[in-house]
Amino acid sequence: MKSYREFDNQLQRMLRRIGAETLSYHEDEFWMIQSDFEFIEYYAAKNRLINTAAALQLARGLHDGVYRKATVIRDDVSYKLPYVIHPIQVCRVLIELNIPLPHEELDILFASALCHDMLEDIEFPRNGRELTEDYGLDEKVLETVRAVTKRRDFTEEEELQHFKAIARHKLAMLVKAADRGNNVEDLYNRSSWKVHEYVGETRKYFFPMLSYGAEHYPELGSTISIIRDKIFSLTVAAEFLVGRYDQQEAEFRKTLEVLRKENLELRTTWNRLWHQSLMEDEQKR
Repeated sequence: MKSYREFDNQLQRMLRRIGAETLSYHEDEFWMIQSDFEFIEYYAAKNRLINTAAALQLARGLHDGVYRKATVIRDDVSYKLPYVIHPIQVCRVLIELNIPLPHEELDILFASALCHDMLEDIEFPRNGRELTEDYGLDEKVLETVRAVTKRRDFTEEEELQHFKAIARHKLAMLVKAADRGNNVEDLYNRSSWKVHEYVGETRKYFFPMLSYGAEHYPELGSTISIIRDKIFSLTVAAEFLVGRYDQQEAEFRKTLEVLRKENLELRTTWNRLWHQSLMEDEQKR
């Protein structure tokens, strides 16, 4: 393993190559990602993961100014959560799983996790070649990121083939699984119909992908089981809560309809009595 000085010198050269403008970010928002960011930063330096260290800084810069739907409260003030917390958390989850892969593959895996949404969310004129040609990341990082990237206009068959291709790419499968594992934690921010759609998509594409992975990458069996169990438990919980909400909403609508009918009947009765009173007054005259 290279010395820390050699590692840091290489990292600084990569960061100078990327450029200060690309790496700039809202420093007043850093407190929201600081804990996870510094965990990965220290881990990458300790283990000399050069792609991970560079991708961490790059992700913060390229995703700057974009926010998640979730918010965080501090001193009774609500703040929009920077989007970069998502790829950072996906990376941290993968690190904490202690995945039994060689050092070089782990570096590609963690860097790919940090960059996994870039091709979908950021305009790259050269289809992402910037990650390697301009920013100096390994070609395998770009390959993995491209594997997990999908078009928004995929047909059902294209999406099925997309997930089959991911399953055959070991690192892409791990990134995609950890990505879904992080996203299902945020289901409470989604509408009822979106939760049902999301859970259905998870069952249709993600569980078969993970089953393929467990069969073809036996060394990753424990890792895949942990991720699969997390996704399963959170999606079941989300469906249960949404089901209760849907039931309560249906009962509310039913009660509202009964009240509307009762209101209509009362108005009809009142109008009838009012007209009857007018006729009686007219007869008395």
